[in-house]
Amino acid sequence: MSIILEKKGDSHQIDLGKNSFDKQLIIKANLNWSQKSNRNAGLLSNFTRKKASDLDLGCMYEMMNGKKGVIQSLGDSFGAQERSPYIVLDQDDRTGASRYGENITIYRPEMIKRVLFFAWIYQGANDFQSVNSEMIFQVTNGEQVYLKLNSPNRQYSFCAAAMIRNHNSQIKIIKEEH
Repeated sequence: MSIILEKKGDSHQIDLGKNSFDKQLIIKANLNWSQKSNRNAGLLSNFTRKKASDLDLGCMYEMMNGKKGVIQSLGDSFGAQERSPYIVLDQDDRTGASRYGENITIYRPEMIKRVLFFAWIYQGANDFQSVNSEMIFQVTNGEQVYLKLNSPNRQYSFCAAAMIRNHNSQIKIIKEEH
């Protein structure tokens, strides 16, 4: 089941109580982007070539117990799967060449109060649209929630992309983009 969140404020809700699997429900957020082709570069392109586009994914979280923190590659804050915050960033894809981009996985969504996912342009891109940046949330119950980072102000290299809120065992994924 694929859901597309097109504009700021669009949302999708997942009922943790209706998990038909015996396994723990897991939510994986993926950030991916494309590299621009430089096929028509001239003789001087080796001297003037732009660096490869490098986007980074991170999140700020608040647990049900009030604990707050940040998961991001900057500062090597990659999180933990088996202990609080039960949120993990898998890698820092510096080129966009990784087929799987960058991923943050929430292993215990029932333990979180809210998670704000953000992306920033580390280098090589003028804006999020120029590299076709997108996020896909994959849930182990088979649901996929898709959003393009197509609305952030082109002046900014930072974007609050999506928020996950947990209220009464209802997980809500909301497109933020600002």
